[in-house]
Amino acid sequence: MSSLRQSAKMLLRKSPPLFRLTANVIAPVNRGQRIKAAGRTIAYDVRTRALGKPTTARIGRKSKIVSYQGETNSPHAVYRNPPNTPEMYVWRNHLRAGDTFMDVGTNVGIYTLFAIDCGARVIGVEPDPASQKRLRENLALNGYAAEIHDVALSTEPGTMRLTQGLDSNNHLVIDGSGEGVEVEVRTLDSVLGDRHIAGLKIDVEGAERLVIEGARQALTEHRIDLIQMEWSDVRSRELLGEVRGVTSDILADAGYVFYRPDKTGRLHKIVGDVIPGRDIFAAPADLPIDHLT
Repeated sequence: MSSLRQSAKMLLRKSPPLFRLTANVIAPVNRGQRIKAAGRTIAYDVRTRALGKPTTARIGRKSKIVSYQGETNSPHAVYRNPPNTPEMYVWRNHLRAGDTFMDVGTNVGIYTLFAIDCGARVIGVEPDPASQKRLRENLALNGYAAEIHDVALSTEPGTMRLTQGLDSNNHLVIDGSGEGVEVEVRTLDSVLGDRHIAGLKIDVEGAERLVIEGARQALTEHRIDLIQMEWSDVRSRELLGEVRGVTSDILADAGYVFYRPDKTGRLHKIVGDVIPGRDIFAAPADLPIDHLT
């Protein structure tokens, strides 16, 4: 049986459309609507991937997002709602009307739209001009307003270079090669000022430690209640030549502890080392949140 499963997986990976169809049909969030999930997947592959026509999908309870050919993040909203589970279940559990959520690396706005859908105000940070345009388009589609900063975040203000044409995989250029375009850089502390935020999502393709280092004041004062970060050693090694442990040390020194979500979005404390893998969450050790365990 094990060898049969392996053969099936190999066959699926050789056919991306079949792999997408299977993955979306069996996704837990699509339980009870498997046929609809299959229909959405096939329709998107034909309409947008093949014919180049945009597809509008629902995100959250009442919001919409447009997905264009070649985009890497927006198709997930077509296939699943919410598109990132269980991470988005965490925010649905955590965010309350009037809370402030900061989205660092907004791309086209999946997390920004979802947070607004949950009732939060959003501070968005996105340095890529193409993504900025699409983010504003998706906000306008819903009649939403957000505080958007067209900058990158790092350890200190200035300018850096950013790759182009990679959509959600664009990243800061650290090696001095001159690749990409020059973008303004600020620190998270300077963007946030003295505000307190309920949540922070950071997805900056390996540069998460630079963002965290630029947030030392807010972290020390525990003005960020809950943080979500991509947690892959591969990306941090490629960009900064370091493992994620450097970032976790900074957060631990500021009094933050680490969690991973279960399938319902309830957070469970990580005991021992924070192993690379799915996104992690971090919160001050003394933060009273009912969905932390």
